[in-house]
Amino acid sequence: MIFRILVAWLAFVFFCLPSQDADAGISPENVIVVVNGDSNVSRTVANHYVAAREIPLANVLVLKDIPEDLTIELEVFRDRILKPVLAGIQARGLTATARVIAYSADFPTSVKVTEHKKQIENEAVKKYQSATASITGMTYFYQFVLADKPEYLTFGSNLYARGPFKRYFVNPFRGEDKELFDDAQSKADNEDFAESAKLWQQLFEKHTLQSALAIRAAEASSQADDKQQALQMLAKAIKAGWTSRRYLEQSESLQGLLDQQAIAKILPLLDNSPIAWQPPIALTSATGWSASGERVPANAGGVRYLFSCMLAVVHARGSSLQSAVQNLERTAECDRRFPVGTFDFTMGGDVRAKTRLPILADALLYLNETGFQTRTFKSSLPEKGDAQSLGVMLGTASVNPDAGRMNLANGAIVDNLTSFGGVFGRDGQTKLTRFLDAGAAISSGTVAEPYALQPKFATPMLWAYYARGVSAIEAYYLTVASPYQLLIVGDPMAQPFAKSVGKLVQIQFDQTAGNKINVNVKSLGLNTPTVIVQRIEYSINGRLLKVSPPLNNVTVNLPDDLSGAFEFRTTLVGFDCSEPRVSFSQWLDSNGKLPSPVATITQPRSGVTQAGDDGSLAGKLKVLVKAPGADSLAIQAFGQEIASQNGDEVTFVIDTKALGAGPLVIQPVASFGEKKVPGSPVTDQGVASSAK
Repeated sequence: MIFRILVAWLAFVFFCLPSQDADAGISPENVIVVVNGDSNVSRTVANHYVAAREIPLANVLVLKDIPEDLTIELEVFRDRILKPVLAGIQARGLTATARVIAYSADFPTSVKVTEHKKQIENEAVKKYQSATASITGMTYFYQFVLADKPEYLTFGSNLYARGPFKRYFVNPFRGEDKELFDDAQSKADNEDFAESAKLWQQLFEKHTLQSALAIRAAEASSQADDKQQALQMLAKAIKAGWTSRRYLEQSESLQGLLDQQAIAKILPLLDNSPIAWQPPIALTSATGWSASGERVPANAGGVRYLFSCMLAVVHARGSSLQSAVQNLERTAECDRRFPVGTFDFTMGGDVRAKTRLPILADALLYLNETGFQTRTFKSSLPEKGDAQSLGVMLGTASVNPDAGRMNLANGAIVDNLTSFGGVFGRDGQTKLTRFLDAGAAISSGTVAEPYALQPKFATPMLWAYYARGVSAIEAYYLTVASPYQLLIVGDPMAQPFAKSVGKLVQIQFDQTAGNKINVNVKSLGLNTPTVIVQRIEYSINGRLLKVSPPLNNVTVNLPDDLSGAFEFRTTLVGFDCSEPRVSFSQWLDSNGKLPSPVATITQPRSGVTQAGDDGSLAGKLKVLVKAPGADSLAIQAFGQEIASQNGDEVTFVIDTKALGAGPLVIQPVASFGEKKVPGSPVTDQGVASSAK
């Protein structure tokens, strides 16, 4: 009987997260690109990035009236940037999938939080917490900003960040549950394992996302010689998200359970990384985080976050527009390439290097045990050799990292611990953008004096988790305990070590028996690390429609009110602690009662294809749009109407000088009375200025 129960439970391990957690990992539908609509530079960077990363059009938000200053007040950030972004996400139905807010260029980089600092009661903390925060840090802590609360100004405000492995077993509760936890621990210490197991199980039944509680219940049950109950709780722990295989193998009370057929089958799929630190875990939009680093339902007090970064800082002390575009387009090619080389770490005598040394040994062990080579160096930069640098940890005020001085693999993270790497309003100290221009995928720097405190910077585990397969943006927020001052810039999606699911998706639209889409999943013979598929997600125009188990053939019923063209996306989510994602998208036409408009570019823009073009000298764009019977036609770019005219066949001549350079995606929309019908988008790549 117990075996049948275990088999039933473990059949769901591959589908272990509830549907509202369907935004784990990073793929294009998880990234919201925010554009300064008054800036050609911002639009140009966004145009290139959206095309390179195939970001859904619905995921691009254009804001107006963005302040030109590098530093703005908290109220201005909240009311003119953060709230409009969150409102746009909600209005487009993207809340379930949005995980990353990526600001294009020409946004303020820092935010004054003077009033919040005044509310810090602990003088020892207040002394070292600056009243200047980064735009990315404040976006990450959006819940505190909206609530006008200063709790993010602590040294451990990022509960999502990973800590020592023993953190799993600390008491994360308050009130009655705290007492229950302490009682369970006390009974275990006094070897009353049967009663301890009951209390751990009671706690887990109230907090079903906290897998460590189920592990404690399994251990206590095993020590009480109740093997069946121990097996049940172990299965529940795995279903709740426990991923550490090595801990199970090293736990004396659980070792005897691992040869059971149901457990033995799932064990090889779990993470076998060293257990000095908690393994990486994906952020979710529907759950928050507890003090033990595990998921907590948002309605149960869990703290929620949103990853955030800037795609580029185009500034006299930052990158040029040409470099910013080249950096992003280069990095877009790095995913799942598994480059060979070394991870390089400074061991210099400067306090900027010494700050991160206490955790360096754990990172080196993690990397070495997972098959990567590492080097340490005492100079300002690692010695350039034949081997590529897969990542570089620096700690120096000023260094010249220009191309040629480092041999960086595409996708490498270079991070320097210094005071003013993210301060672009003054000279002095190497700016983080220098590392991007030298070939890094992403980098960071503080926007005010951080006092060389480790919680304000990424630990060396940044590179260990990155090598484990998480994306660049996840690697940062997994390893910074207090990121409110840290400005993160670059490609958030970079993931050169992400495992593949080894599958290909074919999408077929079947209208013979109602609007249905048949999704066929086929295996690929890839010679790269792969994981099995845990679940499959389906979305329309960015909105999550359905989540299914990993079936080879699935039929998706479309909404009855669907009209016009739509983007259908299928995302395969791998079974791994890094939860890799691979998405496949296709534009389809619903062929409804009203015809979808069709756009044809008859004259592309000029003046938008040369390196450094910002579109301000762009020639006119001519587009022919047809939709028989339509009352009027319009053209949209990033969801904003840029031209409209009555009639069902119109040749638009569009002035595009304010739309930026690079690939310009436009979408036709036809109006039939009050009904608007979208068509499939087309992309204008532009033409050389000399062409006629």
